[in-house]
Amino acid sequence: MIYAIDEALKRQARTPHELLMINLAAFHLLLAPASIALDIGAWGLALPPLFSSLVIAYIYLRSHRAATGAPWFALMHWRLAWRRCRLLLMGYAASALIIGGGSLLALTAQKHSMREIIFTIATRVGVMPTIIMVLVLFVLANSGLEMAGKGEVPDGLLKLYPPPAE
Repeated sequence: MIYAIDEALKRQARTPHELLMINLAAFHLLLAPASIALDIGAWGLALPPLFSSLVIAYIYLRSHRAATGAPWFALMHWRLAWRRCRLLLMGYAASALIIGGGSLLALTAQKHSMREIIFTIATRVGVMPTIIMVLVLFVLANSGLEMAGKGEVPDGLLKLYPPPAE
Protein backbone atom coordinates (compact mmCIF):
# COMPACT_ATOMS: atom_id res chain seq x y z
CA MET A 1 0.00 0.00 0.00
CA ILE A 2 1.35 3.44 -0.92
CA TYR A 3 0.77 6.40 1.40
CA ALA A 4 1.23 10.13 0.89
CA ILE A 5 4.14 10.77 3.25
CA ASP A 6 6.27 13.88 3.73
CA GLU A 7 10.04 13.81 3.14
CA ALA A 8 10.96 13.92 6.85
CA LEU A 9 8.96 10.77 7.52
CA LYS A 10 10.41 9.08 4.43
CA ARG A 11 13.91 9.81 5.79
CA GLN A 12 12.93 8.24 9.12
CA ALA A 13 11.63 5.17 7.29
CA ARG A 14 14.86 4.83 5.26
CA THR A 15 17.02 4.75 8.41
CA PRO A 16 16.58 1.04 9.32
CA HIS A 17 17.33 -0.08 5.78
CA GLU A 18 20.41 2.14 5.60
CA LEU A 19 21.55 0.80 8.97
CA LEU A 20 21.13 -2.76 7.71
CA MET A 21 23.16 -2.01 4.58
CA ILE A 22 25.92 -0.35 6.62
CA ASN A 23 25.92 -3.38 8.91
CA LEU A 24 26.33 -5.73 5.96
CA ALA A 25 29.02 -3.63 4.30
CA ALA A 26 31.08 -2.89 7.41
CA PHE A 27 30.98 -6.23 9.13
CA HIS A 28 30.74 -8.68 6.24
CA LEU A 29 32.44 -6.98 3.33
CA LEU A 30 35.18 -5.20 5.31
CA LEU A 31 35.70 -6.94 8.66
CA ALA A 32 35.56 -10.53 7.37
CA PRO A 33 38.37 -10.08 4.80
CA ALA A 34 40.33 -7.98 7.29
CA SER A 35 40.21 -10.75 9.89
CA ILE A 36 41.50 -13.18 7.26
CA ALA A 37 44.25 -10.78 6.15
CA LEU A 38 45.34 -10.11 9.73
CA ASP A 39 45.55 -13.88 10.26
CA ILE A 40 43.41 -13.83 13.39
CA GLY A 41 42.61 -17.48 12.87
CA ALA A 42 39.41 -19.39 13.35
CA TRP A 43 38.21 -16.87 15.96
CA GLY A 44 38.14 -14.30 13.16
CA LEU A 45 35.08 -16.10 11.82
CA ALA A 46 33.18 -15.09 14.95
CA LEU A 47 33.90 -11.35 14.71
CA PRO A 48 31.52 -10.35 11.88
CA PRO A 49 28.47 -12.16 13.34
CA LEU A 50 29.28 -10.85 16.82
CA PHE A 51 29.48 -7.20 15.79
CA SER A 52 26.62 -7.56 13.33
CA SER A 53 24.45 -9.06 16.07
CA LEU A 54 24.83 -5.85 18.07
CA VAL A 55 23.38 -3.84 15.19
CA ILE A 56 20.65 -6.46 14.69
CA ALA A 57 19.78 -6.18 18.39
CA TYR A 58 19.43 -2.41 18.00
CA ILE A 59 17.13 -2.87 14.98
CA TYR A 60 15.10 -5.38 16.99
CA LEU A 61 14.73 -2.99 19.92
CA ARG A 62 13.70 -0.10 17.67
CA SER A 63 11.17 -2.27 15.84
CA HIS A 64 9.47 -3.39 19.04
CA ARG A 65 9.06 -0.16 20.92
CA ALA A 66 5.74 1.12 19.66
CA ALA A 67 5.02 3.10 22.80
CA THR A 68 7.70 5.71 22.03
CA GLY A 69 5.41 7.70 19.79
CA ALA A 70 7.26 6.83 16.60
CA PRO A 71 5.15 7.37 13.48
CA TRP A 72 3.41 4.23 12.26
CA PHE A 73 5.02 4.40 8.81
CA ALA A 74 8.55 4.59 10.20
CA LEU A 75 7.81 1.83 12.71
CA MET A 76 6.65 -0.45 9.88
CA HIS A 77 9.99 -0.01 8.14
CA TRP A 78 11.86 -0.80 11.36
CA ARG A 79 9.78 -3.98 11.57
CA LEU A 80 10.48 -4.76 7.93
CA ALA A 81 14.21 -4.37 8.56
CA TRP A 82 13.92 -6.66 11.61
CA ARG A 83 12.12 -9.32 9.56
CA ARG A 84 14.99 -9.22 7.10
CA CYS A 85 17.59 -9.36 9.86
CA ARG A 86 16.05 -12.65 10.91
CA LEU A 87 17.17 -14.08 7.56
CA LEU A 88 20.74 -13.14 8.42
CA LEU A 89 20.38 -14.79 11.82
CA MET A 90 19.22 -17.96 10.06
CA GLY A 91 22.31 -17.78 7.86
CA TYR A 92 24.45 -17.46 10.98
CA ALA A 93 22.74 -20.49 12.52
CA ALA A 94 23.26 -22.60 9.39
CA SER A 95 26.92 -21.55 9.25
CA ALA A 96 27.40 -22.36 12.92
CA LEU A 97 25.86 -25.81 12.46
CA ILE A 98 28.07 -26.64 9.49
CA ILE A 99 31.26 -25.32 11.09
CA GLY A 100 30.42 -26.89 14.46
CA GLY A 101 29.64 -30.24 12.87
CA GLY A 102 32.85 -30.09 10.86
CA SER A 103 34.82 -29.25 13.98
CA LEU A 104 33.34 -32.22 15.81
CA LEU A 105 34.12 -34.42 12.83
CA ALA A 106 37.67 -33.06 12.76
CA LEU A 107 38.13 -33.99 16.42
CA THR A 108 37.39 -37.62 15.61
CA ALA A 109 40.11 -37.79 12.95
CA GLN A 110 43.17 -39.82 13.92
CA LYS A 111 45.85 -37.80 12.16
CA HIS A 112 46.57 -34.13 12.81
CA SER A 113 46.83 -33.34 9.10
CA MET A 114 43.42 -34.88 8.49
CA ARG A 115 41.94 -32.72 11.28
CA GLU A 116 43.25 -29.59 9.60
CA ILE A 117 41.86 -30.64 6.23
CA ILE A 118 38.41 -31.42 7.63
CA PHE A 119 38.31 -28.17 9.61
CA THR A 120 39.39 -26.15 6.57
CA ILE A 121 36.71 -27.74 4.40
CA ALA A 122 34.05 -27.21 7.08
CA THR A 123 34.91 -23.52 7.48
CA ARG A 124 34.98 -22.89 3.72
CA VAL A 125 31.63 -24.60 3.20
CA GLY A 126 30.21 -23.30 6.47
CA VAL A 127 30.51 -19.61 5.64
CA MET A 128 28.47 -19.99 2.45
CA PRO A 129 24.98 -19.68 4.06
CA THR A 130 26.04 -16.39 5.63
CA ILE A 131 27.59 -15.11 2.40
CA ILE A 132 24.45 -15.98 0.45
CA MET A 133 22.22 -14.26 3.02
CA VAL A 134 24.42 -11.14 2.94
CA LEU A 135 24.01 -10.93 -0.83
CA VAL A 136 20.25 -11.51 -0.62
CA LEU A 137 19.91 -8.91 2.13
CA PHE A 138 21.73 -6.28 0.10
CA VAL A 139 19.01 -6.64 -2.52
CA LEU A 140 16.20 -6.71 0.05
CA ALA A 141 17.54 -3.69 1.96
CA ASN A 142 17.83 -1.78 -1.30
CA SER A 143 14.20 -2.62 -2.12
CA GLY A 144 13.25 -1.47 1.40
CA LEU A 145 14.96 1.86 0.74
CA GLU A 146 12.99 2.22 -2.47
CA MET A 147 9.73 1.34 -0.73
CA ALA A 148 10.37 3.89 2.00
CA GLY A 149 11.13 6.52 -0.62
CA LYS A 150 7.85 5.84 -2.42
CA GLY A 151 5.82 5.80 0.81
CA GLU A 152 5.02 2.11 0.50
CA VAL A 153 4.38 -0.49 3.19
CA PRO A 154 4.33 -4.21 2.25
CA ASP A 155 0.92 -5.86 2.32
CA GLY A 156 2.15 -8.56 4.71
CA LEU A 157 2.99 -5.94 7.35
CA LEU A 158 -0.36 -4.20 6.77
CA LYS A 159 -2.15 -7.44 7.65
CA LEU A 160 -0.16 -7.86 10.85
CA TYR A 161 -0.08 -4.20 11.89
CA PRO A 162 -2.98 -2.24 10.39
CA PRO A 163 -2.51 1.52 10.14
CA PRO A 164 -3.93 3.75 12.86
CA ALA A 165 -7.36 5.29 12.31
CA GLU A 166 -6.00 8.80 11.85
